[in-house]
Amino acid sequence: MSPILQIAVWNANGLCQHKNETQMFLLTHNIDILLISETHFTSKTYFHIPHYNTYYTNHPSGTARGGSAILIKTSVQHYLLNPHSHDYLQATSISIDGPSGLVTISAVYLPPNHSLTYDQLTSFYSTLGPRFLVGGDFNAKHTDWGSRLISPRGRLIHKILNLHHYDHLSTGEPTYWPTDRNKLPDLVDFCITKGIPPNYLTAKSCFELSSDHTPILISLSHKTLPSVSHPSLYNKKTNWDYFRLLLSDKLSPNIPLKTAADIEAAVNNLTKLIQWAGWSATPVTHYTPQIALCPLRIKQKILDKRRLRRTWLRFHSPITKRLLNKASQELKQLISEYKNQQFQAYTQNLSPTLSTDYSLWKAVRSIKHITISLPPIRTPQDTWARTNKEKALIFAHHLSTVFHPHPPSISLEDEINLLRPLDIPYQLEPPPKPFKQSEILTIINTLKPKTSPGFDLITAKILQNLPPNCIKNLTQIINASIRLCYFPNQWKVAQIILILKPGKPTDLPSSYRPISLLPTLSKVFEKLIFQRLLPIVETQHILPDHQFGFRYQHSTIHQTHRLVNKIHDAIESKQYCSAAFLDITQAFDKVWHIGLHLKLRQLLPLNYFLLLKSYLSNRHFIVKVGDEFSNLSPIHAGVPQGSVLGPLLYLLYTNDLPTSPYTTTATFADDTAILASDPNPVTASLKLQNNLNSIESWLSLWRLKANETKSYHVTFSNRKATCPPVYLCNEPLPQTTEVKYLGFHLDRRLTWKKHIFNKRKHLGILLTKLHWLLGRRSKLTLNNKLLIYKIIIKPVWTYGIQLWGSASNTNIAIFERFQSKALRLLTDAPWYVPNAIIRHDLQIPTVQEEISRLSSKYRSRLNMHINQEVSQLSAPPPLRRLRRHLPHDLPNRFLV
Repeated sequence: MSPILQIAVWNANGLCQHKNETQMFLLTHNIDILLISETHFTSKTYFHIPHYNTYYTNHPSGTARGGSAILIKTSVQHYLLNPHSHDYLQATSISIDGPSGLVTISAVYLPPNHSLTYDQLTSFYSTLGPRFLVGGDFNAKHTDWGSRLISPRGRLIHKILNLHHYDHLSTGEPTYWPTDRNKLPDLVDFCITKGIPPNYLTAKSCFELSSDHTPILISLSHKTLPSVSHPSLYNKKTNWDYFRLLLSDKLSPNIPLKTAADIEAAVNNLTKLIQWAGWSATPVTHYTPQIALCPLRIKQKILDKRRLRRTWLRFHSPITKRLLNKASQELKQLISEYKNQQFQAYTQNLSPTLSTDYSLWKAVRSIKHITISLPPIRTPQDTWARTNKEKALIFAHHLSTVFHPHPPSISLEDEINLLRPLDIPYQLEPPPKPFKQSEILTIINTLKPKTSPGFDLITAKILQNLPPNCIKNLTQIINASIRLCYFPNQWKVAQIILILKPGKPTDLPSSYRPISLLPTLSKVFEKLIFQRLLPIVETQHILPDHQFGFRYQHSTIHQTHRLVNKIHDAIESKQYCSAAFLDITQAFDKVWHIGLHLKLRQLLPLNYFLLLKSYLSNRHFIVKVGDEFSNLSPIHAGVPQGSVLGPLLYLLYTNDLPTSPYTTTATFADDTAILASDPNPVTASLKLQNNLNSIESWLSLWRLKANETKSYHVTFSNRKATCPPVYLCNEPLPQTTEVKYLGFHLDRRLTWKKHIFNKRKHLGILLTKLHWLLGRRSKLTLNNKLLIYKIIIKPVWTYGIQLWGSASNTNIAIFERFQSKALRLLTDAPWYVPNAIIRHDLQIPTVQEEISRLSSKYRSRLNMHINQEVSQLSAPPPLRRLRRHLPHDLPNRFLV
């Protein structure tokens, strides 16, 4: 990274309309940081320039006015500070970490139609730290920094500069060039600095970009730290033959594995050897982003524009102004044509095959995985954690409180009696059958090569390149572990990354979902254990039939179909269906380990119980944010999210959820629904309440909690009355007329209108995001456009078509119109070509045809299902009173 940091300050007066020339400006001047005023962004704006991170603060009104933004190279190490969004000031700030300390860089915009106070400005500057550079449009004039005259706001800012010993930085030349001939150019864009020696800064004018403000170019002598690349044991240049040779030479063939300490030593030795061999066989490479060079014709046109602008600013000749406007328009046209050519060349070369490294899917993936920068996190002391290290520590502190079981709600004596079976002496059993090398190799070869590794950096690709003696060593370690019923501690350390939950506030640690990245060797061992446990669980029927989560051949559609059938039966028989949909608070993170030990002891053979007890005990986690890590912290509750055994352990923990013969229970992992039907709404709720009372006692016994505010009570019926409220933990469940369950929106009368409305809204957003690939400007081949439609867009509306296909014809026509719209966009068909011709030429079936086809396949599989709760769904409904379609009718509904 250069010791000179190139910074530009510019009032864009609407940034989106200047995107192309902004990108060319950054490229031409090699700008590291661009401070922008008046972005005119809204919450729906998406702005991105390759190789730059974009941070912005919008006007608090949410309208397209005001706002500030910072564009900074991804190669510059930095972190985002909390924004300032007020009517009188919008500021976006980042902090750069350099050898001489932290420097805050802030882009600011002060609207001219708001009066500012001394306290408002000083309060803002006090949040920027001891060293900062603030640049933007202050709409303040003072002769001290080169303006023609002194305005009241300029007098106020000048007073603050003197009292607080701040410095200003400007070119002394006008930056605002009004189009109104009655107004004169003046200087309103400048910088305010603190803690930066003046001889470290230089500023000069730049007569580019087509706003009514000209940018300022600033050079800051500040050796910034480059971004650190993610550590890895291999890259594209790794010599795998040399890797295998190193491991074959260094790995000892015979190792003692008689105790737990021997296993730990062997795991530690194997891990270190794999890491050493990977680094030794991998040459060090430095990533440098490939930035396209500016074409010569555009460079020449930029020089012509600069010359004309300097002439016009000097003489204000109308002839020169016309020539300048003409040059500006020609430059915009050249840049637009150049961008279009680049875009067309890029889309023409996209392919879904291995030959281009699946470039088509990488282009599409951007709509699913939008990179969201991690903003400052609020600490328990109501301060801000800004750096990645501070954030990692705050998240670790929060998770330490999460990974604890809920406090007991029964007496100590009752808890001792509950756990007494754990004290019963064990009856010895023969050890499980050892694993073969071929079994371990099969597991390794089925792992996804690009899955994120754990803290040891060992990935599936590395395991797939291990030599035979290394596989033999791993087999010996795993067999010794099952013989001694001991799970190695090094394989129980989870590296946790945090993912923001949709719609949650970004500054709270509780708004983020922890995902455990376990060592890949641990996943191999877990998969082997899972293959042994699954036959035991299935042959002994340990899991209840109403539990469909994480089970083979059990889908969300099957479970929802059960609910839909019960609701239809109630509506057909003029009954009320009183339904409760429960939300379990932090279900996977709050599993009580000792309680789980008890259930495993009662359900599984002794050797597997002891092995899983070792798997659950002495677990630890570290939090990773960016390139920083927290300290190692213990885990006292929960099953690891992201592990292989975690889902099965949760199902075993909740396998004895209370049910009732008067209700229908449907569980999919922790998503629980309970339905009760009766001609009398009071009786229906009473049946439901009795079951909820038993569930409440069960939750209390096993230290789980239901979130009463996120659980819902719905009355399904064609009749006007509503079932009386039901209670959980002495709190009434919120009553609603619709609920979302397993991706389906179920309304009171089960018309599917709300479900179709929400899916259509989702499809519109998805089509808008993919317009750059599917629209008229895209040169993507028609086959690839169709492929994107079939793989990305079509599954959104076909999900659950076996159920919502029973909706009315008018609701189904909503999806038919959307498909016609999408196909016309793909083909760029003229207005006079009928939709039926387009579908025929593309061989795309109608929505009605898809309903018949997919429903027929679905019904043919129901009869052969292993679960009786699913197989009985194929039976015709016993009562048909209403003239409405049911899922059973769909295969033949549209047949003529």
